[in-house]
Amino acid sequence: GGGKRVLFCDKTSQNYDYIILCTGYTFGVPFLNKDIREHVMVAENEINLYKNVFSPKYGHSLGFIGFAQPTSGGLLTISEMQSRWMAELVSGAASLPTAPEMQNSIIQDKSWERSWYYSSKRLTIQKIPLLYNDEIAEMIGCRPSVFRTPRMAWNLLFSVSAFQWRLVGPHRWAGAQAACLRTSPVPFYHYSALFLLSVLLIPLTAILLHVSRQLL
Repeated sequence: GGGKRVLFCDKTSQNYDYIILCTGYTFGVPFLNKDIREHVMVAENEINLYKNVFSPKYGHSLGFIGFAQPTSGGLLTISEMQSRWMAELVSGAASLPTAPEMQNSIIQDKSWERSWYYSSKRLTIQKIPLLYNDEIAEMIGCRPSVFRTPRMAWNLLFSVSAFQWRLVGPHRWAGAQAACLRTSPVPFYHYSALFLLSVLLIPLTAILLHVSRQLL
């Protein structure tokens, strides 16, 4: 009774107080005062945050963790990297660029995103996890190098796991290398790279065969 009973196709029913229609979402910061909100949210579903975390006006005194929509995988590796960045800033081990530099970076990032992604209010905080985490890792000194660890090059280039940003720098972990080697590359990246390599190797092989015949 009271309009709260839901009837299912199998003829069963149940009472519910609310039904949430998962048709998408909007995001905002209504818990902040108006002055701060105006510097953080510049339009509906559009933020003005350096690397989706810090406001050029407020710096690291206010950080937003998890304000990103990964193009693949989950949000955990991004949120972890953002949290580590915040910790380094609060402890004084790292620093942010100047406010004008951060604002210029925001403009550049938005310009790239608009040229890359479909124009939609749902795609305003998209980030490619591997590239995004590498950017932050570079700033706090934990970005791995494929040249220093050639054995792991394929995994570093084509997999996304939190372990690879624990190989060097702050918060490094002794078991990170073994964990990285156990992590399978992202299938799309893995097979795309194999395809491109095969495309490049075919003409290169033909050229080498031609040169060797000329020499003989």
